[in-house]
Amino acid sequence: MTRLATERHSRVCWSATFTNQPKPEQDPKALRNLSYGLFVITARDDKDYGFIANTCVQAANQPVRLVISVQTGNKTREVIEKTGKFNVSVLTDNVPFETIRHFGMQSSRDVDKFSDFKATERSCNGINYICENTNAFFSCEVIDKKDLGSHMLFIGEVTESKVLSRDASCTYAHYHKEIRPKV
Repeated sequence: MTRLATERHSRVCWSATFTNQPKPEQDPKALRNLSYGLFVITARDDKDYGFIANTCVQAANQPVRLVISVQTGNKTREVIEKTGKFNVSVLTDNVPFETIRHFGMQSSRDVDKFSDFKATERSCNGINYICENTNAFFSCEVIDKKDLGSHMLFIGEVTESKVLSRDASCTYAHYHKEIRPKV
């Protein structure tokens, strides 16, 4: 057999071996083992909008770029797409559940989340960031986006950032273990 025929034969045998295999299981709880943080993502056009996110990562350092993932139906996503700007507030592990409930369990379509939430300041881009129970904030300008179906991925270049405290960042695991009420 020639080298090319041997390679083709190997590929056919390999694919034939796995075609009769049962479809692998996907346990959604496995995702909880990935390292996530908790963040408040904010944006502004005619008013202020914000929500809780668990996905924000540094993707580059020269220039500094962050990636966030936002549910497609989220009102704040619409504002980010329209304005091309957003802020990220990094929540600390002492954040009260009330803050998470306030930004994560009601829609900006129905509630002005900033009318009664006073622990905010405005960054240079004019968008609020959370200044209590946070250890840093980042202001970003969108340089790219990718539609993932259920979520929109935004890549933002950091235009401003500031350390607000030395408290530890809240992880998604800490939220589930220590902050989220037990049902």
